[in-house]
Amino acid sequence: MTHRLRSWFLRGVLEALERQYGTTALALLTEKVPRRLLPHASLDRLKASAALDTILLDDGEELLLFIDSLLGDGSGRALEAVGHELASRALHQGGVAKFGDLHGTVARLQAFLDHPFVDTPTLFELKRTDLGFSLTVGVVGRPRATRVLRHLAVGAVTAAERSARGNGSGLKLSSDLVADRAILSAQYQKTDPPQRGESEPPPTSVRRPATSLRPPSLSQEVERILSSHKGQVPLTSRPTPMPSSYRASQPSIERISQPSIERTSQSSIERASPSSERTSDVQRVARRSPPPDGALERSSSPPPELKRSKG
Repeated sequence: MTHRLRSWFLRGVLEALERQYGTTALALLTEKVPRRLLPHASLDRLKASAALDTILLDDGEELLLFIDSLLGDGSGRALEAVGHELASRALHQGGVAKFGDLHGTVARLQAFLDHPFVDTPTLFELKRTDLGFSLTVGVVGRPRATRVLRHLAVGAVTAAERSARGNGSGLKLSSDLVADRAILSAQYQKTDPPQRGESEPPPTSVRRPATSLRPPSLSQEVERILSSHKGQVPLTSRPTPMPSSYRASQPSIERISQPSIERTSQSSIERASPSSERTSDVQRVARRSPPPDGALERSSSPPPELKRSKG
């Protein structure tokens, strides 16, 4: 079985390089590329190819690794930039990206990473972890092709994060290559809020409401003063008269204060006290001394008229 690579994928790579590095990069590529790879490095020739045209996978992977070493430092940075741009275009076409679900968006990148290879078994395994997810990609039995696919996958995952989460600062991504397998480990990070400059206004969450700066109304101030005096004035003192407008708005039962009730009960007691004092001031009448014996005899003897009538 002959392993092959699609021509339209190479055309997309060269077009992305032209947008990122300019036409001078393509001119430099045609000058430095080995002669047997020159037909595959011509953008005009690739644009004229049919949709089903392919090239040998050996030539394709060698050309891609040469581009990375020529336009980059050989660490895969140039291929990662190409993978990021191509994956971004693929995610925005047909609503492939799933906003708010990075794991689901990365899972939809399988077709983007597998489709360039023809008659070549590829590997794509996505697993959730405690801190994020793990992605394993590779071309079975092809370590050099796996190396190319590794860089393209790193750029694709970065593009998926921007499409699904709206920013690229909350994910820590690392990759490791083992033979014909590349393992990408993604770890979510908690992003700190940006620091506010001195000239910037405070955020809405820390701003004080405008109503707290207004002074209290006159009625509220009067009510506060009256309530504070009620707790401090003793029961025997005379209460401070309230304004007529405030007194009229209160119920009649509330206008009767406690001191007035006490004065009413005290006055009723005072009115009742004189009668008790007068009763206690009444002196006893002294007992009369008994009259002399002669007076009793005189009073007991019959009158003279009665004596004469008996005789």
